[in-house]
Parts: sequence; C-alpha cells; structure tokens
Amino acid sequence: MNKYIRQTLIVFQNFSLFISSILGIIFYNCFNLNFYKNFYSKGNLAPNINTSNDELINNTSNLLDYLNSKAELNTSWFTEKDILHMEDVKTLYNISFYTMIFFIAVFIISTILIMVLYKNHTMFYITRTFNKTLLAFIILIIVLAGIISYNFNSFWIKFHQLLFSNDLWLLSPDESNLIKMVPEEFFISLITTIILHILLLFIALFVLNNILKKRFRNI
Repeated sequence: MNKYIRQTLIVFQNFSLFISSILGIIFYNCFNLNFYKNFYSKGNLAPNINTSNDELINNTSNLLDYLNSKAELNTSWFTEKDILHMEDVKTLYNISFYTMIFFIAVFIISTILIMVLYKNHTMFYITRTFNKTLLAFIILIIVLAGIISYNFNSFWIKFHQLLFSNDLWLLSPDESNLIKMVPEEFFISLITTIILHILLLFIALFVLNNILKKRFRNI
C-alpha cells in the first residue's frame, strides 16, 4: 500500500485515540462527585450560599444525574433559567458523549485494519508515527492552557458564545443557585485539573510508545 495512505490511516487512528481519550478525561472529571465535594469543602461553600453541605451535595448529585438522564432537576433549588441552560448543557453533553463513542469505534476499526494490512509490521509503523501526532496534540493543549491562564474570563465568554446559541448561560449569582454552586473559580480548578490529566496521559503514552518503538525497531 502507498506509504502516504498508510501514514494517513495511522494518523487517523492516533487522532481517534487522542480525541476519545481527551473526552474521556473531561467526562471523568466533570462527573467526579468527589471533585465537587473537595471544592465545596476548601471554599466552605455551603454556609456561604446559605445552605447545608448535605443539601449542596444532594443538588450536585441531582445535577449530574440529570445530565445522565437519571433524574429531573430539582425545581425547588434550580431556577427556571438554570433549568433552561442545563437543557442546552445536556444537549452538548450528549453530542460530546456520542462523539467519544464514535472515535472509540474508529480507533478500534482502524487498528484492526492496520493489523490486517501490515501484520507483523503493525507496531513498527504505528510507533514510528505516534510521537509526531502526539506532539501536535501536546502543542495544542499547551497553547490552550496558555490562552486560558492569560485571560480565563475572556476564554470562558468565547467558549459559551461558540457553543451556545442563546444567552441563558449569563446567570446571576443573586438569582441562580446553579452559578452559586459552580462559580468561575470552580471552572478554573476543573479545567486546570483536566488539562493536567491530559498532559499526564500524553506523557505516559509518549514513554510507552518509546519503549515499544525500541522493541519493534528491528522487526
């Protein structure tokens, strides 16, 4: 097979792995209830927003269950605007989830195809290309981290303007319990954690690839 076709197929396989991994890390952190508990505890959030810690955790669990289609939002806690915004967030979550599933499937299928086409040379070809694709993703993540750290507020506004077609995300802490639960500081902490986890995964993949590259170099 033409080497350019082979290279394209392997890059596509790598790309699918990285995208699905990034989305997986995002979902893991966003749905990690312990992350919310730690943030609430460190900021002593519950008394600051005039509620109990148990009620705050219960409503957070309700929020996460809603996104997973396991419950309806608590209307005695969340305002009408909160609920309308969360409907948009749930739609975005569903699209992202199915995108992750799609790329996992693409990764599996492309890996099988590469194995069928190149047999014993599969790992040699994959490991030779892997670090180049990985480096491109690492650069993108570092650039994104730089943009976020330089001006988080500007990034956050652009992010919402890009993904949402309305202004329901413009919530007021005077009216919205949702924004009280997850203020800007929460998202700074969450996004920082996600980026660190992605970079740690990519470093681990880089090390693993180099180990495999040495092993399969002479095959």
